[in-house]
Amino acid sequence: MTMKRLENRVALVTGGGRGIGKAIAARLHAEGARVAICGTTEDVLRQAADDIGADVFPVVCDVSVADQVEAMVFQVCERFGKIDILVNNAAVMLRHIGVERAARPFYELDEADWDKVMNVNVKGMWLCSKAVFPGMRSQKWGRIINISSDTVYMGRGNGVQYVSSKAAVVGLTRALAFEVGSFGVTVNAISPGLTQSETVQEHDFAEMSEQLARSSAIPRLEYPEDLAGTAAWLASDDAAFVTGQVVSVSGGLAMH
Repeated sequence: MTMKRLENRVALVTGGGRGIGKAIAARLHAEGARVAICGTTEDVLRQAADDIGADVFPVVCDVSVADQVEAMVFQVCERFGKIDILVNNAAVMLRHIGVERAARPFYELDEADWDKVMNVNVKGMWLCSKAVFPGMRSQKWGRIINISSDTVYMGRGNGVQYVSSKAAVVGLTRALAFEVGSFGVTVNAISPGLTQSETVQEHDFAEMSEQLARSSAIPRLEYPEDLAGTAAWLASDDAAFVTGQVVSVSGGLAMH
């Protein structure tokens, strides 16, 4: 039987209960990895774990809180023995602060909303990367995959806190890649377009989705599963000499 690309690997996917995170977790699991998923809603995580398959480990964690991140990494290592792959997918915007507040112009933003987005979308990635790195360094192998957004390249207005946070992810990815490369760890980012996750579908983005699809090189809607193959590749030995890169997976919506 052909060995799967991620056999004997352990992956932790933040925000793994829904949308992009769940699709990536399912693909890594299908590729042979043992998978842990985290999020803030226990019943959503448990359902996602059941949907994905056997021995998927759900852990409740707010990635913006250092003590919770450290406890999560401890639990995953206690369960599986190590963490080889970290997918930093957890992010907040629409579901957490509401469409009306999220879409305000920058001069009307609430400071608390700015801080909430930055704490999860940027600080959370730093905390999770920091927590898993000692184990990756000791085993001289690791993959960190951060989820950014094509909004960084499109520069749309109203929602500056989200776009700024995803631009910070690009900088974080490149800086970390230089710090950890000598230890056998790669750091890359995936940049999706407007993906038809539950959050997008819960709100009225049908018209915007269709407009973006029509302006893409591949003129169709983007779904969470469209990102999963790129994540699996970056997590594998096939991408062992790829680091510090941002891969746009949006059907050619943005090219850079």
